[in-house]
Amino acid sequence: MRREPRAPGRPARLSIEVIVDRACELVREHGLDALTMRAIAEALEATPMAIYHHVKDRDALVHLVVDRVVARIELPERTLAPVPWLREVAHRTRCVGLEHPGVMDVLLDEGPAVPSALRILDATVATLHDAGLGWAAATDVHNTFFSWLAGAIRREDRWRRQHVEGPPPFVALAETMPSRELPALRRALPRLRAIDLDAMFATSLELVLAGVEHQLERPRGRQDARR
Repeated sequence: MRREPRAPGRPARLSIEVIVDRACELVREHGLDALTMRAIAEALEATPMAIYHHVKDRDALVHLVVDRVVARIELPERTLAPVPWLREVAHRTRCVGLEHPGVMDVLLDEGPAVPSALRILDATVATLHDAGLGWAAATDVHNTFFSWLAGAIRREDRWRRQHVEGPPPFVALAETMPSRELPALRRALPRLRAIDLDAMFATSLELVLAGVEHQLERPRGRQDARR
């Protein structure tokens, strides 16, 4: 939607579109936790009461922002096989999620509680059902996959912001533990020290997708495909 130019120093005319646009910018800059009615009012050079005229409360604003952000996730063509389709969705969701800190927290707490997330649910369940899973099994795979995905993005975002350099603090703790009592931990330490968040995401994604592929190969998945 094209915005009308405004005179220098003159606040933009308020609308839901203008408010959500600026709120998304604030989330990209400071994270969802920093989004308050007062913060958006100040960013738009308006009063909080003026914002309340268009948006009921902060919860409503948060859901509008989450809906707008999730809508940025462009789904792959349905011609892709289900596992490559989910892989591509995961990478695209990760990019959008890391650009908007805090959005994944809402999806973890509330599930697909905005229309754009429900559209992704619909496309995912349909893709899995077309590949041979029953409706219930396809829904279970969706729930498990996106719970993992939102959690992985949330954790990565927090690690990136809190531990810019070096391994996370638990590695230092692990190094103090007695090797005789925890020999496997000692063997794992080199891997833990060398954490690469991109590689970690790719590895965990492939492990999850292996589970999805196993579900697709199970005979009962095809037997109840149309239930």
